[in-house]
Amino acid sequence: MNCTDTHVVSSSSSEHCAYDAAAASDGDAEHGNGQRSRSVPVAAAKSNSGLKPCPLRAPLVVTTVGLPCRGKSLASHKVARHLSWRGESAKVFNVDGNATADTLREISAFFKEGNNVAIIDGMHLTRQSRQLLINFCGEQLYHHLLIEFSCNDQCLRENIDDTVRFYHQLDQNIDWERRIKENNERLTPRFEPCSSLEGPMITVNNSEDPMFHSVTARGVRGSIQTNILGVLASPVIRQQTFYFSRHGESEFNVLGRIGGDADLSPRGMKYAERLARQLGGPGSAPDGPKPKMIWTSELRRTIRTVQNIPGPRAAIKDLNEINAGICEGLTYEEIQERFPQEFAWRDQDKFKYRYPHGESYLDLLQRVDSVVQALLANTDVLVVSHQAVLRCIMAYFKGTKPDDVPYINVPLHTLLIVRSYGYDFKVETVPLKVECVDTYRIQPKNCSTSRTTADALTTVPAHFDTPLTQQMPTTIR
Repeated sequence: MNCTDTHVVSSSSSEHCAYDAAAASDGDAEHGNGQRSRSVPVAAAKSNSGLKPCPLRAPLVVTTVGLPCRGKSLASHKVARHLSWRGESAKVFNVDGNATADTLREISAFFKEGNNVAIIDGMHLTRQSRQLLINFCGEQLYHHLLIEFSCNDQCLRENIDDTVRFYHQLDQNIDWERRIKENNERLTPRFEPCSSLEGPMITVNNSEDPMFHSVTARGVRGSIQTNILGVLASPVIRQQTFYFSRHGESEFNVLGRIGGDADLSPRGMKYAERLARQLGGPGSAPDGPKPKMIWTSELRRTIRTVQNIPGPRAAIKDLNEINAGICEGLTYEEIQERFPQEFAWRDQDKFKYRYPHGESYLDLLQRVDSVVQALLANTDVLVVSHQAVLRCIMAYFKGTKPDDVPYINVPLHTLLIVRSYGYDFKVETVPLKVECVDTYRIQPKNCSTSRTTADALTTVPAHFDTPLTQQMPTTIR
């Protein structure tokens, strides 16, 4: 591991972003008593007529600060994943110690491509190393946010153990624990904590225990920085497992109808029994997985699906299926017949299209944000919900771009197991082999409002209301 804290010096700009006006480094001159004076007092910085304000939607550079094994990388990727899921374009730039001139060139190129959040995952232990980034953001008129990480002794030991296990897989001939501890001892005396004059800042004292995890903020403003603060406020749980499933096949699924509050079909009841056997219910293996909590929507089909699975449960309104408004309870054929223009508009932009008096996937993504944040503060949670809702949730773990969210395939009668892997997640798909209809619909090639009915219905899944020439699938896809 190369964690040397290299100093990178850059000439400072005479035109700093007003957003970072208070971000001057501790001074360049020393008094006779050896104490440094601050080169740019806050009042003087604010009155400087040469300052240029950052545009409201200017790109944001986030700089992590802290000694090794304080949770910087896990938090950096958690923030980037959340922002990207919410429609921003964020990327983590990993550096050994500090950002270099090459790092800054990569960030500039990243922003020129239309992206807007760069997170520099490094140590940046000294004020001088951080001043480089303050100058860079001032020159380029980028917003800048510092995030300083620390943790208690127990959390540090656990982080070191995790890091040792990771590197031991790469090379078993190195005493990684000794190397990491020596690196920490060498770097600790060089660490200069962030000053309030260095700019907008969040300080995080990491712990998996919410009673000890703490976050403070200074100068944080704007929606993106506020979102980052919200993400960091929850502890980062290192090892997590989640279970996701749609409800069992419903009576509306069989008939090709959307929405509503239908009950399970006979095959849906069979799936409920099979899911219970998989997750600690009657007939399950003694050493099989058992969720600690069960979350469902408020609708009958999800509540009936988990009725035989033991554990505390909650019916959560935010897990209800997307509201189809005037189209609730209709088949796709009926929607095409009654509202052909609406049907075409939805096919043209399924992510942003909002059903009249209903919701869009964009609305749904905002609705389930609280659910995802609650999930990330827990583990071993079973979530049984609906196709559109689970698409939005799975998009977080898969890193799916927003426009592709409506086309994530979440089949009926299938258990999805999500496990954390470092700062990433792996999704395992487990079909439980109970017959059901296939409700997945791809986007048709012809999305014009003047298309024929045949063109509009070409990708509609088969169901019992369709002509006999379309046979209902008998296997899970």
